[in-house]
Amino acid sequence: MTPTARTKGTSGAETGRKTLSVLSLFTGSRPTWTVAELAQELGLTTSTAYRYVGLLREEGFLESATDSAYRVTARVLDLAAAHTASRTDIVDIAVPVMTRLRDEVGETVLIARRAGDYAYCVERVESQQAVRLQFRRGQAMSLHSGSIPRTLLAYMPRGERERYVASVDAQVASDTHRALLTPEALDELARTGRTESFEEIDPQIWGCAAAVHAPGGEVLALGTAGPVYRLQDADRARIQERIADAARQITDALAVAG
Repeated sequence: MTPTARTKGTSGAETGRKTLSVLSLFTGSRPTWTVAELAQELGLTTSTAYRYVGLLREEGFLESATDSAYRVTARVLDLAAAHTASRTDIVDIAVPVMTRLRDEVGETVLIARRAGDYAYCVERVESQQAVRLQFRRGQAMSLHSGSIPRTLLAYMPRGERERYVASVDAQVASDTHRALLTPEALDELARTGRTESFEEIDPQIWGCAAAVHAPGGEVLALGTAGPVYRLQDADRARIQERIADAARQITDALAVAG
């Protein structure tokens, strides 16, 4: 597919524009490209595509995925973090609620949003326990495992959701986990806006999450996780209620902030 010709643009910026066009093709649904594929997609000669890929490699944005294909590097997380930092309305509203919640439940609390086929940590308030889960801002998580990513998966458009679930079927290790990814189970999660997880990512780790609804229709997920040995049945039930209540508080505050 050849891009539509531009009628206006910054004079002398064609190289930069094409380089950014190459970088923008790397998405969650298409994470690797060969130079030949990039050239065909953008209507470039192979030698020109090599030049743009070489520039992106020099600047640390691309690296080899296989002998012939390339992928983005962790440097793009800096861009995601910059995007997150610019969304001060969500962070400023969520952090006080998350801090109170962390103090009540004793575990790390985080809020995440979806971009493409991944969930990304927007902000986190870490537990003060000696043994705790740690997340960094901008950390990517697969959508099909864990209560927070799975909450975001449930709110994807049905067609995108079904395409994603089919693409990761081979990565799902158990029938119990697979049952959480059926259309019926995900529809129910989207209806209730809350869920829990047990050992979906790491052994002996339990977690729960609830949906946060932001103005404009975006859905984020607020959640927590911790080791099972210090989270008995009564603790888990209490934490689930507190997570759901905190998600409603953030949703209501975002609506007022507009």
